[in-house]
Amino acid sequence: MPDLDLDRAMTLRQLRTFKAVADLSSFSLAAQKLRLSQPSISYQVKELEETLGLPLLDRLGKRVQLTEAGTILYTYARRTLDILDEATLALEELRGIKRGHLRVGASTTVGIYILPAALGAFKKLHPGLVISLEIGTRARVQEQVLRNELDLAVVGPALKDPDLAILPFMSDELVVVAPASHRFVGKRGLGLKDLADEPFVMREPASGSRWSLEKAARKAGAKLRVAMELGSNGAIKHAVESGLGLAVLSRYACALELSSGRLVELDVRGFPIRRDWHIVHLRRRRLPSSVQEFIAFLKDPEWLSRDGSRGRTRPPTD
Repeated sequence: MPDLDLDRAMTLRQLRTFKAVADLSSFSLAAQKLRLSQPSISYQVKELEETLGLPLLDRLGKRVQLTEAGTILYTYARRTLDILDEATLALEELRGIKRGHLRVGASTTVGIYILPAALGAFKKLHPGLVISLEIGTRARVQEQVLRNELDLAVVGPALKDPDLAILPFMSDELVVVAPASHRFVGKRGLGLKDLADEPFVMREPASGSRWSLEKAARKAGAKLRVAMELGSNGAIKHAVESGLGLAVLSRYACALELSSGRLVELDVRGFPIRRDWHIVHLRRRRLPSSVQEFIAFLKDPEWLSRDGSRGRTRPPTD
C-alpha cells in the first residue's frame, strides 16, 4: 500500500462530493444534487482516492458502492461535515435569521397547495433568507431529512424512525369527486361498493391518498377498478373533468374546481377521510434559528389568516 501523500491534503469539497456520491450511490445523481458536471464529480473522487492511495468506491455500471476504505472514510466524513455544519449554524445564530438558508421538503399535496403560501409569508418576514422547497414522495423527503439534506419536511403519515422528531401540523380531508354530469351527482348515502363498477383515476401506489382510498375500500369490502394511474393531482383533475373516471383527492387540491362546479363532491359513506400532516426534522441535530422560527410559524394558526386562505383546517395548537 503506498504511503499517504501528505503534500496533497483532502479538501472539504472532495469530502462533500464523496459523501454525496456515497449517499446517492450514483455519480450522475450526485452531480445533479451538487449542480456540477458528472466529469467534475468523478475527477474530485479520483483525486481523493489518489491522495489516500486507496479505492473508495466500486463502480458497478451506473451504480456505485463503498469499498472497505470508503466505508471507513464515509463515517469520518459525515462526522466532520456535521460538525462544520453545526459551526456554521452557531455563527448564523449570531446574526439571527437575517441571512442563511431554509431547506424544506414536502409530500406532493401539501407541497403544492399549502407550503408555497406559508413559505411566501415567512419570506416576507425574513427577506434575507434563502428558501428552497423540494417536493417528492414522503419516503424520499424523509430520507433527505435523515441525510441532513433538508432542514425539515411536511408529510402525511410519517415514517417511524428513532432519528426523526415528528410534530403535528394540520389536517386534510380526502373527498370523492366526479364530473358535474356524472349520474351519481346528487345521490345520497352511496357506499364504496356502489362505486365498484366505476373507473377510478388514481395516484401512484406510494401516494398517501391512494393508500387511504385502498384502506377504506378494504374496510368496506369493495374492490375498486383502477382505470388510470397519474402522477399529479392536476392531471387527475383534468381526467375526471373529461369524464374518464372518479377520483379521491385532497379537498385543498380541488377547492377551486369544487367551488366553480367543474368537479362535484359525491356523498359517499366514510368520506371525507381525515388525514393529518406532520412536520419532521432530525432529532439529533441542533436546529438553526431559521428552522426553529419556521416551525413555530407553521404551528401558529395566524399564518392562515395572514395568507388569506379560505376553508382550511386550522393547524393544531398543542
